[in-house]
Amino acid sequence: MKRFLPILLLIVPIVDASVLISEIMPNPIADESLNEWIEIYNNGSSEVNVSGWRIGDNTENDTLAGGSYNGEGTIIPAFGYAIITDDSTRVYNNFNVSQSAIRLYVDDSSIGNSLNNGGETIYLYNISGGFMDSVSYSSSGEGFSWAIGNGTVFLSAPSPGFPNDATFLVSDENECDYSVAFLLSKDIFENSSEFEFRLRASNIKGPKTNITGRASIKDLFGAIIKEYSLWANESITSQKTSSKYTPNLAEGKSYEIKSNITTQCNDANSANNFDSRIITIKGSPPPEDSSLSIESILDLGSDKKARFGQTIRVRARIYKGDTTKEAVSLWVEDSSKNRISKQSSVNVGEKFTSNIYTMPVQINPNCDLGYRDGDYNIKISGLGEEDEKDIEIEGTDSSLCKEIKVESGSTISSKDFSYELIDFPHEIISGEKFEVSIRLDNSNDADIPIKAWSYVYRGSKSYSGERDGNMKQIVVRKRTSDILTLNNLVPEAEPGSYKLKVMINKNSQKTSSELTEDVAVAVSEKSQTVQALGSLVQPDSEISAEQQPIQRIAARNGIIYESSTQKAGKIAVAIFVFLLASLAIILLIKKA
Repeated sequence: MKRFLPILLLIVPIVDASVLISEIMPNPIADESLNEWIEIYNNGSSEVNVSGWRIGDNTENDTLAGGSYNGEGTIIPAFGYAIITDDSTRVYNNFNVSQSAIRLYVDDSSIGNSLNNGGETIYLYNISGGFMDSVSYSSSGEGFSWAIGNGTVFLSAPSPGFPNDATFLVSDENECDYSVAFLLSKDIFENSSEFEFRLRASNIKGPKTNITGRASIKDLFGAIIKEYSLWANESITSQKTSSKYTPNLAEGKSYEIKSNITTQCNDANSANNFDSRIITIKGSPPPEDSSLSIESILDLGSDKKARFGQTIRVRARIYKGDTTKEAVSLWVEDSSKNRISKQSSVNVGEKFTSNIYTMPVQINPNCDLGYRDGDYNIKISGLGEEDEKDIEIEGTDSSLCKEIKVESGSTISSKDFSYELIDFPHEIISGEKFEVSIRLDNSNDADIPIKAWSYVYRGSKSYSGERDGNMKQIVVRKRTSDILTLNNLVPEAEPGSYKLKVMINKNSQKTSSELTEDVAVAVSEKSQTVQALGSLVQPDSEISAEQQPIQRIAARNGIIYESSTQKAGKIAVAIFVFLLASLAIILLIKKA
C-alpha cells in the first residue's frame, strides 16, 4: 500500500461533492484479507468518474481503479453505488452484491490495511486531492457492517450496493439462530413453466427479530440471471415463507440458486443463513446448428451514421451448436466484398450456449479518399454461419491521417502488417486432424505474399511430420484482412505437454515470424478401448465421427451429448470388467 502524502484541500468541483462513503465492512466472517469492502454512493444527479481518487486512513491511502470485473470502468451513475475491494477479492462470491453496483478496486494487494476491526476513520479524496468525505466507526462485530443513513453511523447487516436502512440496528445482546432454505418440489424440471420456488426462514432459537432475505439465480459460469429481495427488515417470530416465484428461465440449461438472510438479533450460527441448490430445466434439446445475428450497432451519432476512421461497437448474438469450430470474426465491407476495416474476433468455446458479445471494429480512416460516402455492410462470420447488417459511413477523422512521403513505387511497412493466432485446440487427440487459424492484417498500400505452416513439437522433435509439410501460400491484398487455416495431424505421440508453433514468412524474407502456444496431446477414447480389450473390440474405422448418430441423454445437471463411438467404448469396457469378474468368481469356486 502506498504511503500517505499530505493532501492540500482544494476547491472541490460541484460534480464531485455528491460522492460519499455509505457503508464499510471491516470484519467479515470469511477471510478478512479477501472479503473486506467499502461502499461509496453518488448522491448527485450527474455521473462521476472516480478514476484516480484515493481512499484510506490517517496513515495510508490507495488509488481507485476500475475495469477489473467485466470492464465496468470507474464511472458511478447518478444515485448509484460502487463497491471498493482489493484486486483479488472474494467479496462477489461471499456477499449478495447488487448487480448494478460499479466494481472498483485499489492499487494494492489488500484494502484491509485501512479497515481495523477495533475502529478507524476512513477518508475519501478526489483526483485533485480535494477532501470528499470521512466516516469514523468503532469496534466491529464479526459479519456486520457499519452503514451510514440519516447522518448516523450504525451497525447493520451487510447490504453492498443496496440502500441502507437506518432503522435496522443490530443488538449484540440478543443471541439467536435463524436458518433459511429453498422450498422445491424437485431439482430437475421438464420445462421452464414447471420451475417455481419459495424461501422459508425459521427460528431455531432466540427472540423475535427482523430479517432481510435475498435470493439470486446464476448460470454455471457465475453470470447473474435473476435477483430477488424477499424480505426487507421484516418481523419474524418463528417462521416466515416468501411468495412463490416463477423465473421463466431458458430451457436446456442448469442453474445455481442461492439465498441468504441477515437478522437483527445476534445470530450465533451464520452457517445456516445460506442455502444453495443446482437445478436443471430440461426442455427441448438445443439445436445442433449454430447461428449468428447482429443485434445492434453502438457509437453512432444522432444521424445513425459512422465516420471513416471511427471505432464502433457491434452487439451480436452468437449461438454455438454442435461444432468444434470456435472463431467468429466481424468486419465492414463494401458491395464488392472488399474489406474497409480491421477485423475483430472472438472465440466461443462452450457448445450449445447463446450469448451476446460486444465486438469493437475500426473502420479504415480513408485518408486518400479512396472510399465513397454511402452504404456499407457489417459482416459477421464463423461456426459455419454468417450474418450482415447495413451501415452508412461518411466523412473522416483528419486527425488520424498523417502525410506520408513515397519516394517511388509502393513500400511495405512491418508496422502495417500484423498477424494473430485466433483458433487452435488446446488439447490435440493423437490420430485426429485439427485446424489452426491465423488472422493476417495488411494495412499497406501493396499486396503481400505470405507463406505459413505449423507443427507440434517437443524438444527438437516434430510430432506432426515435416515441419513445413502443411505449408500454404496466399497473397493478402492491400488494406484487407484474411483468415488462413492450416490442417494438422499428430499421427502418434505419448500423452503429455507439447508446443504448437506457427511460422509466418512475408515476402520470402530470410527470417520468418513465429507464434508458439502450449498444447496437450491425448489418446482418443477409441484408441484406449482398443488397446485395453485387444481383439474383443474392433474399431469402426469406416465411419467418421461426423457421420455417427448423436444420442441425447438426460442428466441431473443438464443435457449431455454422447456419440455412438463413445457409447460403444463404454459398453466394451463394461464387457471387459464383466469378464474379469466372472473369471474371479470361477477361480474362487474351484478353490472352494
